[in-house]
Amino acid sequence: MNLMKKLTLKNLKLNRKRTIVTIVGIILATALLSALVTLVSSFQYSMIEYQKQKDGDFHVKFSGVKMSELSEFKNNRNIESTFETMGMGFAKLDGCKNEDKPYAYVMATDEAGFERGCFKLIEGRMAKNEDEIVIPRHLRTNGRIDIKVGDEITLDIGKRYDSSTESVIWENIAYEHEAETLTDTVTKQYKVVGIMERPGYGMEDYSAAGYTFVTYSNELAAIDNGTKSEVNEADTTLTVYSRYTQKALRNKDAVTADIIGVDEKLFEKANNSSVEMSAEESDRYFKEMENAKYDIYINRFLISYECVFPIDGTFKALFTVATVVALIIILTSVYCIKNSFNISITEKIRQYGMLASVGATRRQIKSSVKTEAAMLGVVGIPVGTMSGILASLILVKVVNALSAGWLNFALSFHTSLPALILAVILSIATIYFSATGSARRAAKVTPLEAIRNTKEIKIKSAKLKTPAIIGRIWGIGGVVSYKNIKRNKKKYRTTVTSIVICSVTFIVISYFMSMAFSMVGMSYASTDYNIGINMSCKKNLDIEKLSELLSGIEGAKDYLVGAGYYFDVDKPEYTKEYGEYCGQLYDDSEDVSQEFFITVLNDKSYDKYASDAGIKNADTGAILVNKCTFDVYNEKSSKYVKKEMELYKYKAGDTIRCGYNVYEDASSDDNAVEGDTESSTEDSRGYVDEETINNGVRKTLDVTIAGVTDKVPTCYNGYGNTTLLFMNQKGFESLWADGKSGNELKPGNATYSAYVVAENADEYQDTLEKETEENPEYSQISFSVSNLDKQMRDEKSLFTLLGVFAYGLIVVIALIGITNIINTLSTGMELRSREFATLRSIGMTDKQFAGMVRLESVFISVKALVIGVPLGILISYLLCVIMNRMDGAIIYEPPYKAIILCIVVVIMLIYAIMKLSMTKLRHNNIIETIKNENL
Repeated sequence: MNLMKKLTLKNLKLNRKRTIVTIVGIILATALLSALVTLVSSFQYSMIEYQKQKDGDFHVKFSGVKMSELSEFKNNRNIESTFETMGMGFAKLDGCKNEDKPYAYVMATDEAGFERGCFKLIEGRMAKNEDEIVIPRHLRTNGRIDIKVGDEITLDIGKRYDSSTESVIWENIAYEHEAETLTDTVTKQYKVVGIMERPGYGMEDYSAAGYTFVTYSNELAAIDNGTKSEVNEADTTLTVYSRYTQKALRNKDAVTADIIGVDEKLFEKANNSSVEMSAEESDRYFKEMENAKYDIYINRFLISYECVFPIDGTFKALFTVATVVALIIILTSVYCIKNSFNISITEKIRQYGMLASVGATRRQIKSSVKTEAAMLGVVGIPVGTMSGILASLILVKVVNALSAGWLNFALSFHTSLPALILAVILSIATIYFSATGSARRAAKVTPLEAIRNTKEIKIKSAKLKTPAIIGRIWGIGGVVSYKNIKRNKKKYRTTVTSIVICSVTFIVISYFMSMAFSMVGMSYASTDYNIGINMSCKKNLDIEKLSELLSGIEGAKDYLVGAGYYFDVDKPEYTKEYGEYCGQLYDDSEDVSQEFFITVLNDKSYDKYASDAGIKNADTGAILVNKCTFDVYNEKSSKYVKKEMELYKYKAGDTIRCGYNVYEDASSDDNAVEGDTESSTEDSRGYVDEETINNGVRKTLDVTIAGVTDKVPTCYNGYGNTTLLFMNQKGFESLWADGKSGNELKPGNATYSAYVVAENADEYQDTLEKETEENPEYSQISFSVSNLDKQMRDEKSLFTLLGVFAYGLIVVIALIGITNIINTLSTGMELRSREFATLRSIGMTDKQFAGMVRLESVFISVKALVIGVPLGILISYLLCVIMNRMDGAIIYEPPYKAIILCIVVVIMLIYAIMKLSMTKLRHNNIIETIKNENL
C-alpha cells in the first residue's frame, strides 16, 4: 500500500462520523436500487403467477386437434410444453336456475392439466380416476344447484345438436334454446371429490352453455407417460394448451399463424392494435380464420407479462416507471454522496495544500479521493445490496401476512441475478460520478489557497448588509446567521439544492404513481360489490322497501338500490372536446340526441353519495356525473387510447330538458317502456335516432342540476359511456307534481337494480333467495341474483399488487430524500462546530445561538419549498403532457396530498435536525472543538 492510500485510510479512520455518514448514503443508494430491481422482478413474477392462476399456464389454446395430430405439437421446436383436455360432452342439469346455461360440460384431463390449467381448488381434491369429478363453485352461486363433496351424481352425457343447421354445437357457443337438443347420450356416474373456482375465460367462455365439470382421463395420462401412442385414436378430438419458448414468444403471431395455416402477415396485422386494417384486409382475415385448421384462444395477458423483450403491454409501463425511478435514485444519490465528498474536500483543503506543497501531483490527489470512494464502496455496496433484498423480502412477507384471508393470491418474492448485477453496476456508477467532481476540485487546490482557506467565502460588503427586521426579531444571533449565509453561499446553496431535489422527486413520483393508477382504473373497470340483483315487475316498486329487505339480511356491509329511467336530451350543451368527439363518431354532427340515464337511489345511498361528492342541497334536483372515459384514436401513436374528458357545460342550478315517448300500445305490451328507446333503434353508445324519438306521444320534463361531480356512487363504476344523473325518490316524484309533465310514467318503465357488499356472498345469496321465495309480498317480483365474489376478489388482488409496487416505490423515494436531507444538514452542522464554538467563545449566549440556528432553518425551509414545490408541480404537469402525447389522455390535477405532506415533512425534519444538532453542540467543550483539526 503506497503512502497516499495509507493516508486516505488513516483519514477515514480519524473522521469516523463522516465516514459512517457517507457509507450510510452509499448503503442506502445501493439498497434502494437493489430493492427497486427486486420489487420489479417480484411484481412481474407475481403477475405471471396471478395470470396462470386466473386463466391457466399456457400461451395459445388450439381447439379441434385430432389425436393423431398431437405429435405435431409435441415435436414443434417453438412449443416448450403442452397439456391437453378432452371434451366428453354435455349433460342436462335438472333444477338449474340460469336458463342460458342449462348444461354441465364434462371435460377430462390428466395430472398436467390439473396442475397447469386454471382449476383453483377451494374444497376437496382433484380427480384421480375416471369415476371422480370436480365441479365449479358457480354451479351453486349462479345455477343454484347445491352439490357437495362426496355426493354421487349421474349424468346423461351427449352432443349438442342444432336441428336447424343439422350440425354439432361446440362447447363455447351460447345456448340456442328451442333450436338445440342433446343426442347420442351416454349415462355416466361420478363421485364429486372437489369444488373449484370457475375456470378462466380460456377454458370456459362466459357465454358458454355449460358449467365446466372436470374428470380424469387415463388416455391422456398414458400418452403423456409414453405408454400409449396417439396414432390409433385419429377420431378423438382434443384441446391443446401450448406454452411457447421465449424465442417463439417474440414472434408469437408468425408461429401461431403457421400452426393454424393462415397468412402470417395478415394474422400479425390483425393482432396488432396499433395497426389499422382496411375493410378488404378485415374481410380476408375473417375468411382465413373461418378456414383455419384450428380455433384458437390467445392468453394475451400472460404473454404480455412473460414476453419482456420486446417490452409489451403492461410491462412497457412497468419498466418505464422502474427506469424513471432508477434514474431519480441515481441522480439523487449522486447528489447526496457528492455532498459528503464535497464537504470532506472542503474541510481537508489544508491537507491537500500541504500535500501539493511537498510534491503531490494533481493525479495523486485525484487518486486519493477516488481511492477513498472505492474503500467506502467496498463496504457499502455489498451491505446495501443485501439490505435491499432483505427489505423487499420483508415487504412481501408483511403484505402476505396482513392480506391473508382476503387477497386472492399470495405475492411472490423473486430475485433476478442479471437485475441485481445491473443494480451493483449502477451503484458503482453512482459512487464514481459522485467522487469524480470532488476529486477534480481537490486536485485544483494550490498550496497558497489551502493555507488561506478563503476560497469558500466570498465577501462583498454591499451584499452583507442585514435587514433591520432580522435584528429586531432574532437579535444578534439572527444577524450573524444572515451574514454567514451570505458569506458561505456555496454551502448554503448545496443544502437548499439538496432539499429541493428531494422535494421535487417526491412530488413528481407521487403524481406519477397516482397517474398510473388512474390509467389502470380507466383500463380495468373495478367491481366494488359482490352481489348484483336485477328486479323486474309489472308494477312500480318501492325502492325504500327493497332497501329494508336488503339491509335486513345479516352480512350486508353496504348496499344500494336504484330505479333507472332512460331519457333523451336534444342538443345538450357539450364541452368543446366532447362535442368534437361526438362529431367524429357521427359524421361531424353534434345535433344527435344524447341518451341520459336517471337513476333514483334509496335515500340513505343518495345522501351518502351527495356527501361524498361534496354537494349540498342535493334534494333540490339531480347530480350530474360530468366526466367519462372513452376510447379515442391517437394519431401520433396510431392506436386507440383511454381518454378522460368532461362532457357538458352544465353547472349547479342549470336545467336540462329531458324527453321521452309514451307509446299508444304501452299498456298492452309489458316490454314497451316509456323512454326506453334501447328496445328499438338506440345504438350501443347511447344515441337515439329521430324515428324512435318521433314514434309515439312526445313528452318532456325539466330536470334541475343540483350539482356536478366526477364521482359515481358505489357499485356504478362500470357503467361505461352513458351519461348518468342521480336523484332521490322525493326529487324524482316532484318532476310530476302539479301536472308539470302532463302525464305520469306508466308502470313497468323502470329498470330496477341493487348492489350489495356482503361479508359472505354465498350465505347472503342463499338467505335473500329464501326470504323472497317464502314471502308472498315478493311473489310478483322476479329477482335475478349475480354472485360476483370471485371477480371482486380477483380485482382487489390485482389492485393490491399494483398498490404494493406503487407505494413501495414512493416509500423508497421518500427514504432516500429524508436520508439525503438528514445527511446534508447533520453533516453541515457537525462540520461547522468549530465556527459555532468560536462564536460561543466570544460571548454568544445560548438564546442568541438558538436564534441563529432557527433563522437558518427558516431560510433553508422557505427557500427550498418556494423553489421545490412549484418545480415539482411544473415537472409533474410536463410528465402528464408527455404521457398524454404518447399513450393516453387524462386531466391534470396537482398532487395536493403529496405537496402538503412534503411541506410538513421538510419543515418538521429541518427543525428536528437543527434542534438535535444544536443540543449536541451545546454540550461540546469549546476549547477542544476549536483545537480539533479533523473538523
